[in-house]
Amino acid sequence: MGEKPASPEPTPQVKTVSGIPHRRFTSISISEQHEIKPIRSLESREAEMLTQERLEQLWKELVERSKGDEKLYELLADKKVELKNNNLFTIQVANLYFESVLRNYQSRILGFLREKTGNESLNYKVVVLVEHTEHKAYLPNEKFAELLKQNPAMLSLRKLFPDIDF
Repeated sequence: MGEKPASPEPTPQVKTVSGIPHRRFTSISISEQHEIKPIRSLESREAEMLTQERLEQLWKELVERSKGDEKLYELLADKKVELKNNNLFTIQVANLYFESVLRNYQSRILGFLREKTGNESLNYKVVVLVEHTEHKAYLPNEKFAELLKQNPAMLSLRKLFPDIDF
């Protein structure tokens, strides 16, 4: 009767994150060797030599696959792609807005193209095409400057009539 009752084991302190107990996960080991499948490394795949024609073909396929996502489809549908080298191509967009939206879809675009080509170092650069707009003359000074470009003799006419404001 001289036995002491066994004291309960101390409970380990459970760390909490925002009041939720943090669980410890243990790794799982596979006991049978035939169940272990070697992982095929991405480096061992043969990377396809990308050509401009193949890039355009893959781009069309990407556009077709993106029909379910209307925003992505409209973003990709009318864009031109140009191959710079085997690992880099450019996407031509009209303004900076499209550049920022393309950044949001970068992982989907590159994921598809990298999977199809086997080239994991494939990347793109967005080129913003700035359209040169013709400046129209609205103010009198601007109109006179345009007239001078067409006919430099207008300057002598202005000297003859200094009171006329152009």
